[in-house]
Amino acid sequence: MALTYAETRDAENLRLLDRLIDDFIKQCQRPDNPASPCARQTVFFFPGGMASRLTRATKKFVDGATGPRPPFVYKTVWVTPATFLGGARDLAMHRDSVGTFRDKGDRIIIADEAVGLGGCTPHDGLIDWAKNNNVDLFVFPWDWRRRLDETVTFFVRKFLPHFRTRVQTKGCPDPLARFALIGHSFGGMIANLILRGNDPIVQNLTNVITVATPFYGYSGQVHRWFEGEDYLNFFGLFEQDMMETIASLPGLYTLHYLDEQTFIANEAALRSGPYPIPDYPSTDETSTSVLADPYNPQTYGSLVRYPGLTGFDIAELDYAKLEFRTLASPMDPALLGKFHNIRGVKTESDQTTPVDNTVANVTWDWIPSNFDANDEPPIEDKKDVPGDGTQPAWTTCLVTNAARCVTVKSKNIDHAFMMNHAGVLEAIQRILCPEVGTVSPRETPEPEPASDQEVVEFLRWLSENVLTVREQNIESFDEPKFLELLGPTRR
Repeated sequence: MALTYAETRDAENLRLLDRLIDDFIKQCQRPDNPASPCARQTVFFFPGGMASRLTRATKKFVDGATGPRPPFVYKTVWVTPATFLGGARDLAMHRDSVGTFRDKGDRIIIADEAVGLGGCTPHDGLIDWAKNNNVDLFVFPWDWRRRLDETVTFFVRKFLPHFRTRVQTKGCPDPLARFALIGHSFGGMIANLILRGNDPIVQNLTNVITVATPFYGYSGQVHRWFEGEDYLNFFGLFEQDMMETIASLPGLYTLHYLDEQTFIANEAALRSGPYPIPDYPSTDETSTSVLADPYNPQTYGSLVRYPGLTGFDIAELDYAKLEFRTLASPMDPALLGKFHNIRGVKTESDQTTPVDNTVANVTWDWIPSNFDANDEPPIEDKKDVPGDGTQPAWTTCLVTNAARCVTVKSKNIDHAFMMNHAGVLEAIQRILCPEVGTVSPRETPEPEPASDQEVVEFLRWLSENVLTVREQNIESFDEPKFLELLGPTRR
């Protein structure tokens, strides 16, 4: 019987993850570290959005093909030098006649490892901590473009049984006898849904930890429908293409600010506590008393909220609203005791006084339905509040879980590098190793973030060398031939 596109993609996903499972087996075969009083356990970590590498098949999937199918060959599509030269358009998806989301050109895309640069990742601190504390860590790469429930179903129903069997076959004890989940940012949404599903295979799940996860949305996504992505627009040349590509990715529809119904149901709790929500975070540009609910777009005469020429999918928005409400809803009390939220708040140099550095709300103007990249974007960021620079503090704690919400305050908190921060690692340690007195995690040095000007200069250099990059078939920023081309002054 011929496998469907979805079945083939899942089978390929398992095949490509076997390499990471084999690396995990080497971990579990190591003896316990007697210097750490932490009990032996497995931890699955879900990186944040765009932090998993995506590889694309070199040939298209053929429907109805029977008999043994040779394994697909893959090339990295996210993220490489070519990604910034128009290659990001290959991330686009489309829905087939039976409703399955397929990849552009029916060339299967798989998340096969975490994004890294120069051998470093944004979660090296977590890796280092786990290595020293009897934690067998599996970093689970996931396709952040897809519907969240698809990723959850694959992880629970297909990956975990496959993972358990492969690990035990190599003589390791059951890796699911005691295990936990950690999710950073968007990855925390996956962990949230897995816990809520309460599948029999996760019955030994001890803890689920979200780090900087936006339970009630954030400002960044709504800009992308009208502006594309700055670093992928290639100085505006591909802006319309990127708007259309982004509109085709169903996973991103769950990142909006909360809908009005969720706001009303949680308003009292959201307005209380140390980091209250200022007000409903999305309002009309002209009449700020008028709510602009991202999940319930209205019309104003012939004017609309979302563009009509990019493929923006109202049906997918409705689907995402249901998923969003699940993520933000009160949790079964039997599961809630396992759920922990960690949020970051940047402070002054005193490590105590919060800094208002994170966008808290937007205003939204009406647009004509034929809006395109040549028009002025209708979204404007407004009030800043305490947070980690990307996620406001009020969105990163499920209000019905306040008893298990940990705030890490520090002058050097940065959303992208939360998993390297000693304060975050200490909070994780207290949850996963409650029997431990004090074992201080080591602070992992973080790279100095590039300034906007430095990024622009790099993209300009890349555009000037586009033919060389393509001719040499450079697939990674870490390739020696790319580093040689880049030169020591630009590294």
